[in-house]
Amino acid sequence: MIQIFKLFIFVGLLSISVSAQKLNGTVINNETQTPVELASVYFKHSKYTVFADVGGKFSIEIGSKNTKDLLIISCIGYEDLEVDLKRYLEKKEYSDTFRLVPKVQMLNEIVISNEKIDYSWAKKITSKRNPNAGFSFQFGTENVTFVQNSYFKKGKIKKVILSLDKATEDRKQPKWKIDYITAYNIKFYKYDARNQKPGEELYSKNIVVEPENKSYDFVIDVDSLNIPFPKEGVCVGVEYVNTRYKNPKSSFATIGPVMNFYEEEKLKPIIAWSRYRGEDWEFKSSVSNFKNRRYQNVMVVDLVVNAEK
Repeated sequence: MIQIFKLFIFVGLLSISVSAQKLNGTVINNETQTPVELASVYFKHSKYTVFADVGGKFSIEIGSKNTKDLLIISCIGYEDLEVDLKRYLEKKEYSDTFRLVPKVQMLNEIVISNEKIDYSWAKKITSKRNPNAGFSFQFGTENVTFVQNSYFKKGKIKKVILSLDKATEDRKQPKWKIDYITAYNIKFYKYDARNQKPGEELYSKNIVVEPENKSYDFVIDVDSLNIPFPKEGVCVGVEYVNTRYKNPKSSFATIGPVMNFYEEEKLKPIIAWSRYRGEDWEFKSSVSNFKNRRYQNVMVVDLVVNAEK
């Protein structure tokens, strides 16, 4: 039986004072001058976050207590931009355009090769199907699991399958409601075996999907994106993102659906990590009451792949 844990999210409270103002911005690509959609805009210290819309536009409240904080604008495939809020407050200018610089990445063989690649029939790589815990997470949290390539052949990823469970209200606490339904940003990384953590991004664009709040296997079709499946395997990341709510509540909240996890007793190699808003990867472990054994909490994720012939 799956245990459901509800994580109550405290969205950082911004101080409301007579000097509070809305900073309205547009995030664009510095090279193409086109909007950067779904960029994250957040305070470095308080972590309060909003998201740009599909046109790159955002609005966030700033005030006297934010003068020593930095505003970070971040998006996959771009360098982070740090914004000093002091000049906006001093000059009382509350509208600006923010330019993100694309990351410079070397093209690898699979991108530049003109050779036609023949693939075998689709094969499924399945996680351990004994999830024993379910968790909800704060918007901006990313969980990653390393999926080993059991075929030891290069290929491409066709589908990602996540095991989800419905987040429900607690009848004993009627004030606890399901406040938000999250969207997911799906990410793929090479596995850095030397440092035992996710390495280089394999696909630099946003893959934003919106699951339903129900118990099911959520299938994400990425076949047309030609995402490589390295010989050693791939790190699959799932980031919680807010794409639906313009004015998220500034108090405790619950977010659905619940992601299913299983425990892995072997601590080496490490195959599960988490981070918040692009910070450093952290290995998260739990302790069993039985003989004080330590476990990894591993996200239940299956892949359907095409291996090269």
